[in-house]
Amino acid sequence: MTEKELYPPVHDLFAKRGYKVNAEVKDCDMTAVKGEEFIIVELKKNLSVALLAQGLKRQRTGADVYVAVPKPKQYSFNKFRSTFSVIKKLELGLIFVSLRGGHSFAEIVFDPKPYKSTYRNYQKRKEIMDEINGRTIDTNTGGVTGTKIITAYTEKCIHIACILDMYGEMSPKQVREKGGADNAQLILSRNVFGWFEKVRKGVYAITTKGRRGLLEYPELEKYYTELLLSKKNSAE
Repeated sequence: MTEKELYPPVHDLFAKRGYKVNAEVKDCDMTAVKGEEFIIVELKKNLSVALLAQGLKRQRTGADVYVAVPKPKQYSFNKFRSTFSVIKKLELGLIFVSLRGGHSFAEIVFDPKPYKSTYRNYQKRKEIMDEINGRTIDTNTGGVTGTKIITAYTEKCIHIACILDMYGEMSPKQVREKGGADNAQLILSRNVFGWFEKVRKGVYAITTKGRRGLLEYPELEKYYTELLLSKKNSAE
């Protein structure tokens, strides 16, 4: 498949709508003009950043700009929703070309339009900022999948586990006094990871599973143990 094969279906799409269509005009792959309407279409085999950049460059002419690419074989709107959002934000139009020999055709997915300002989800921003502020040291690696992600909640659990491991059985209030999370009561009672056990009313201890769990996070275990030792020595 070549970019040359994309031209006839896109040409016919605009020609049937009454546009005067030309190819290779001043570095533009295709132009379409009808009255005051001025359209530029860039044809490429793949939807890429380079193609979008080329489209933005063509916008400087004042034209409405479309990018035209072969329709993905396994296309679904949900799969391409984020990609469509990016293209719309750049105020470009998108055309899909279905190559089927003598029955090839082009379809406009959406037209280039001024993009409304981005909706600001301040609740989502708060959630992200709370997560950032709840982390002490960054032990995660960006861009990985299938590995454990250390969240702020996990870190709070590790801190509490270190406190119980060092000082033994404690109430949530005592855990907080040693620097544990403000919501220590909730974390201990929910016991999401199975690291804690209620030994009697209002008193908790670390479990064998909890001690094994700390071994899975050596950097944070070391950080909090050293922090607790430092506070303990200062108090003495």
